[in-house]
Amino acid sequence: MRRAFAALCALAFATTAACDRVAPAPASAPQPSPPRVPSSSVVIAATPPRPPLLTAADLDVRIAAIWQQANVTPTSPADDATWLRRAWLDIAGTIPPAAMVRRFLADASADKRLRATEDLLASPAWADHWAAYWDDALMGRNARGKDVDRDAFRAWLRGEFAANTPWNRIAEDLLTATGINSDRGAVNWTLKYQESPQDLAGAASRTFLGVQIQCAQCHDHKTEKWTQKDFQRFAAVFVRTRVAPVDDVGDVADAMAPPSKRPGQHARIKRVELRDLARPAPRFAKMGDLADVLGAEPTALDGTKLGGGDGVRGALARWMTAPDNPWFSRAFVNRLWGHFLGRGFVDPVDDLRPSNAPAAPELFDALATDFVESGYDVKHLVRIIVGSTAYARSAAPIDPATRSADPDQKLWERFRVVPLGPDELLDALIAATDLEAVVRGAPKLDLDQVRAKVRQRYSFLFDVDEDVDQSDYEGTVSQALTLLNGSVVQAGASILPGSALAGVLAMPGDDGARIDELYVRCLSRPATRDEVQTWLRFLDSAPDAPAAPSAGDPPLHDAGTKAPAAVPTEPKQQPDPLRGLDRRAGRQRTSARVRAWEDLAWALLNSSEFVFNH
Repeated sequence: MRRAFAALCALAFATTAACDRVAPAPASAPQPSPPRVPSSSVVIAATPPRPPLLTAADLDVRIAAIWQQANVTPTSPADDATWLRRAWLDIAGTIPPAAMVRRFLADASADKRLRATEDLLASPAWADHWAAYWDDALMGRNARGKDVDRDAFRAWLRGEFAANTPWNRIAEDLLTATGINSDRGAVNWTLKYQESPQDLAGAASRTFLGVQIQCAQCHDHKTEKWTQKDFQRFAAVFVRTRVAPVDDVGDVADAMAPPSKRPGQHARIKRVELRDLARPAPRFAKMGDLADVLGAEPTALDGTKLGGGDGVRGALARWMTAPDNPWFSRAFVNRLWGHFLGRGFVDPVDDLRPSNAPAAPELFDALATDFVESGYDVKHLVRIIVGSTAYARSAAPIDPATRSADPDQKLWERFRVVPLGPDELLDALIAATDLEAVVRGAPKLDLDQVRAKVRQRYSFLFDVDEDVDQSDYEGTVSQALTLLNGSVVQAGASILPGSALAGVLAMPGDDGARIDELYVRCLSRPATRDEVQTWLRFLDSAPDAPAAPSAGDPPLHDAGTKAPAAVPTEPKQQPDPLRGLDRRAGRQRTSARVRAWEDLAWALLNSSEFVFNH
């Protein structure tokens, strides 16, 4: 363990900060031509042509004007390796393969960033990542509803993002879906809140409109617009549904695994049907705190009456997703801008109240209008954000001479460093270490089972307040230590057959080339000359003798090693899915020099450059 710590210290002193590297800014996407208007000898109506959509170049002009007006100087552009890793993490939720990194860095084409973006948007990883993102945003990490079929919900989300379904249609389906939970995935969001329509009202307003109306559930607030009566009338929309079982209880697999792989213990979830009613459901009459909601007239936040009968949720969806709704498009644009640039126009991203003024309001309005004009095209919005020079800025520190002009860096003149989310971190670890190949070579192990059990095992670290539905990883010390010093890194940084390290050590060439390959696999960039020299000295200091840990210095990859006191105790009911691999690794560890290579890989995976998106 002492050598591992020394390796990490060596990395800290040797690694050149990724945010300090500079490369040319990406070329912007060409501006599309305006839509053609068919010629006709008969003029039916004087319909104005739809304005051309915004491009990344348009965005650059507007942002440059904002920076000039605010008298701030942006950082230098990020280099190609940094940009590629950033785009992969933000769009696909994982790091790029080493071969992809080398091809991208060798490509001298001016449009290579644009083509890389299009490849990511067309990949299955796009749909997988954004299905996971919205599953967490809408359901939280532990949807406790007894009738919630999490598999069906995530499968539905994955299909919608794969098809690039417009955001307004996704929102409409979530707000109005009826049917059986296992067949109609969208109904599961409503089923999560079937015993608490007030919470559903707050979640709908916050998620789709960016309006924190749940604050008015208990009382009026002196400084905010929404009153308790407003909340009750809005929540009255969600008390007109019926949930009824349709057959016997069946088995639904763990929600963290795909339907084709059903690891672990099965959750007993009833197949139920959700239907709309013409009046409030009788079951809600038994809940005393719903009396005022049951008697309220369903009303939108701007005072629009939503009528009666069994179409109230549909009326709400039409009002909410209407092009002239003042919140709907802005809420989504703000959320995605925050995801890609580290801070939205409004912060937090789901708090668009009048007293929380946006940064760059004119740009915010332009993007929201463009999102509506695009038909709520999510990929179009991603293209122009990722193609912008703001997204391509480095994370280098701001020049002190310009910092006072924008002390909180609200204008995105510098890329904000953010920690990877738990799913992103786990997927990045698997990609960097070739853990899938390691698991394939181990008897009685399956990668989907390992992934599901690891998420279960560490889910207590990422549990969040269900009332807040905050799904972002906060990057605490306990979370980082437990994940990175757990069995995934221990196995991935080992010499086990199939691991990335085993493949690197089997490469032809010298140790310098092997160090460089490890850097590309783990950090998505080549090693600098100084880093190579530092690690060569570290490797040469290891005696060429059989590895034998001294007393009191447990093996680095001993899964049974007691965690530091700062790390929360892991749930005893969740066994380590990779237990035993440490013993197999020990048999492969033939010398102290091999142990030093493992320490090198471990240090890269524990570095801040790996666990942060920069």
